[in-house]
Amino acid sequence: MARKPPLRSKTKSNRAARAKGPRRKERKPAARVQPNRTPAKTIRPAEFPKSRPPTRVESPPTAPIEAGPTASAPVLVATHAVDGGRILQITINRPKVHNAVNGEAAGLLLDAWRQFRDDDSLTVAVLHGAGEQAFCSGADLAGLEELAKVGAVVDRGATMGNGPMGGSRLVQMKPVITVSQGYTYAGGLELFCHGHIRLAEPQATFSVACRRWGVPLVDGGTVYLPRLLGWGSALPLIITGQRISAERASQIGLVWELTPTDEGFARAMSMARQICQQPRDALLADLRSALEGSHLPLDAALELESRNLTPVMHSESTRQGVEAFLQGKRFWFT
Repeated sequence: MARKPPLRSKTKSNRAARAKGPRRKERKPAARVQPNRTPAKTIRPAEFPKSRPPTRVESPPTAPIEAGPTASAPVLVATHAVDGGRILQITINRPKVHNAVNGEAAGLLLDAWRQFRDDDSLTVAVLHGAGEQAFCSGADLAGLEELAKVGAVVDRGATMGNGPMGGSRLVQMKPVITVSQGYTYAGGLELFCHGHIRLAEPQATFSVACRRWGVPLVDGGTVYLPRLLGWGSALPLIITGQRISAERASQIGLVWELTPTDEGFARAMSMARQICQQPRDALLADLRSALEGSHLPLDAALELESRNLTPVMHSESTRQGVEAFLQGKRFWFT
């Protein structure tokens, strides 16, 4: 029986075929692409400067209130000429200590209040605190000796000192507006009460906070609080030192108007400008009559008020006011 020839392996057949030469033009096989076992290269932002994330830049702190070369003084004073008069702006400028008043600040406040009292060209004063946290947190307890010296200074023609907080015993007979945007404590509350018109932003708080430290109210607190609020609201504040909100202060009469946040000072200046537009002589006469007659018996207070009629009705501002009315002009305070 004939033996079958052994089967050639495909490898040998291929070799024989290649030895005889290709029957057709062979193309070189494409290089085998090895699978990439590593993840694709990540393109970093640094390779594309235009797409580089922006560098974080810290914003500079809010610039302080500018008032020329004295902007670093603890009390800043500026005047604003407006239609019908001039406004005196007084800024307690110690925001790092919540506008607490030290001896230097008290002396400057005294000078400012004297200027307002004595300068007839000034119609309205606006008192406020620098920064966002405080109107005034009271006396700087680290400088009580300095404050005591300021309080002992005797004013010309007066028999008492001017108060440790600076000019707090001067009774102003021209309109004063105070506006709080934060802490209004102890002596700061007393200064706030000197405003004939008192404004506050919603975050403001009020307290006779010196009750905790055994420091008495000596800048008008025991005088103004009962007169403004009555005993029913004033005495609990004085006795307890309890802190109250701006809303509560408005409810008991300590605050005349609540303004939106960050708009208190602008509202105070708007009111001051409108006050300057009012006929001046009648306004000042009525304010003086209200202040000086508040402690008098009714008949004496009415007599005091009646004295205003003749001098005011002969004043130039009243003449202009009546003329404006006859011309059909109307002005409502807003």
